[in-house]
Amino acid sequence: MKILLVMFAPYRTVQMQIATLSAFLKDCDCKVRYLEIIIFPGDTFNKYEEIVEKEIHAFLPDIVGFSSYDMNYYFIIECATFIKNIHPRVKTIVGGHHASSVPEDFMPYDSIDYVCIGEGEYVLKDIIDALSKGISVGAIRGLCSRGLDGNIIYNRAKNLIEDLDKLPFIDRSIVHSQQQELDYLPMFVGKGCPFNCTYCANESMKKLYPNQNSYVRHRSPQKIIEEITQCKKIYKFNYIHFYDDIFAMNYKWLQNFCELYRSCFPHIPFYCLLRPEIAASEKHVKLLAQSGCQNILIGIESGSQKYRQDMLGRRMTNKTILKGTTLVKKYKMKVSIFMMVGLPGETFLDMIKSLWINLRIRPYSVQTGIFFPIKNTPLYKYCVDHNLINEERMKSMLVYTYDTCLNYGIIKRWGIIFFKWLNSATPLVTNFRFSLFSHFLRIQCKKWFKKEIDYK
Repeated sequence: MKILLVMFAPYRTVQMQIATLSAFLKDCDCKVRYLEIIIFPGDTFNKYEEIVEKEIHAFLPDIVGFSSYDMNYYFIIECATFIKNIHPRVKTIVGGHHASSVPEDFMPYDSIDYVCIGEGEYVLKDIIDALSKGISVGAIRGLCSRGLDGNIIYNRAKNLIEDLDKLPFIDRSIVHSQQQELDYLPMFVGKGCPFNCTYCANESMKKLYPNQNSYVRHRSPQKIIEEITQCKKIYKFNYIHFYDDIFAMNYKWLQNFCELYRSCFPHIPFYCLLRPEIAASEKHVKLLAQSGCQNILIGIESGSQKYRQDMLGRRMTNKTILKGTTLVKKYKMKVSIFMMVGLPGETFLDMIKSLWINLRIRPYSVQTGIFFPIKNTPLYKYCVDHNLINEERMKSMLVYTYDTCLNYGIIKRWGIIFFKWLNSATPLVTNFRFSLFSHFLRIQCKKWFKKEIDYK
């Protein structure tokens, strides 16, 4: 079968989940193509009709799969409708967090045939087998479909894939041009996060699976080293960026990985993400430093300890955060942090506390997002219950960066945007570099003149 994977994304990068799915499908003897469409605030799908029509006529896919997140919802619906009009026999399926968490947002549309609930590899394999044999897909676990009577069939997700080593390496051929634009190699060592932050999709995704106790999984260190070795033969990169939500949760696994990594790649540094609690563990930080880690990225989100604990479900104290960031610097690694502003119920005092903790940490870089309520998360439900969501503004937003979709007055709204940039600019005060000015100007130039989002 021929499968076209489509992603409406606000910026170009290596879409790891798409590449993972492509590798699996190719192992199932499918022909796979990937269409990435970069969208910008203010765009509508009409702008991209010609691109989609050209791809459909050139490839004539049997299945078109869309990857969903909350902000590309309307593009997917309109694109699926357009495809059905020009190629009625194609089957359309939507996967990703939004579709998995709220399949009822998609199934009322006749242009959407199926919604995938949870991990999509074996769901797609079962669909392909059923369509090839001309049998019903109604009993496939992890699939929403329509019965002969038109009623929607909701099936529970399949079990999680527990042994990740059984999956093929990601298919970087379909994101080859995106990889060539990067000076680093993006990698995953595993899947899942054990924590339940109220703003994050992890909690709702975890609950989908019958074997949710296996939600956090790691590939073997040997497989990761093998994949890096393979990539070295094709790409040039200065460092490796491990994208996992939390690196090094399992200390024994970390010991094995670091020993192997250090022996195989002594001159290739890497970046990884840690929780503050893990960064506050000297044995973890020391081991990472000895293994070639150069930059540790830590999610702080709010500098107000009370707000962070009460509203975000993040129980670490400011003392733990400062201990962790200090330890990272002690071992000569950079500290980069993630922050959020514009959170529901957040006051100007809370935002000032976030700025203050940034100044105390003196990070190498700060990436500050403006809160966006992700569907079916506790904080989304809080926003709905308190009538905080501006639906019109939410519909027009494609990234978390430039505005708030909550119903705040003009002073609060512009205050949020101001604190977003103020937080991001703290390295100018604490760790001055001229390159930060050029970086900021490049972002603004791309936004206002080229109509592109710079994610770097």
